[in-house]
Amino acid sequence: MNPKHFCCFPDKFKAFVLGCDPSNNSDNGKQVDLEYVFGIGQDDRYFRDILANLNLIGLHMEDIYVQNLITEYQKLETGRNKDWEKIAGESLHERIEEFDKADPKRTVPVLVTAQRLYNFLLTDKEQMLAAKNLYTIAKLPVAAELNKLGRPIFPFFRHYKYKLANPDFSKYAALLTAHFREDN
Repeated sequence: MNPKHFCCFPDKFKAFVLGCDPSNNSDNGKQVDLEYVFGIGQDDRYFRDILANLNLIGLHMEDIYVQNLITEYQKLETGRNKDWEKIAGESLHERIEEFDKADPKRTVPVLVTAQRLYNFLLTDKEQMLAAKNLYTIAKLPVAAELNKLGRPIFPFFRHYKYKLANPDFSKYAALLTAHFREDN
């Protein structure tokens, strides 16, 4: 069974958090089956860094709707899956419908947890920069009309290199904090 999305309060969340897919081989090379996306409530190693970044910008578990673009387990993890973009393209319409049902006005932004996913979503390829540059020089959020989801998106990478507590990313953390404070 595929992991379920996670959302404490479907009528009042402030951000979507979007991952790539649930595939992992973290049990000594074997897939770990997850009840909820990112193993929320089951194994914090998949969501720990995302949650730390969320907390740093003033968001908490009750403020988010968490899902993967591809909800089915894949044979290969995202970084090794040469067919990932093709499969992501096949899943895109379903995610758009799901997000539109949860947020029909398309005002809730999406925090994108991986560079491969971020690049896939862009329709404006000029926004396709190295991850560290996205946090320091890019114009964000990427406007709804410049990405395939049709809603504002921010890079919010889960890799430990992109912890918002890093002083190099303090301006980006402040931008995110201000954005979500304004939306209260």
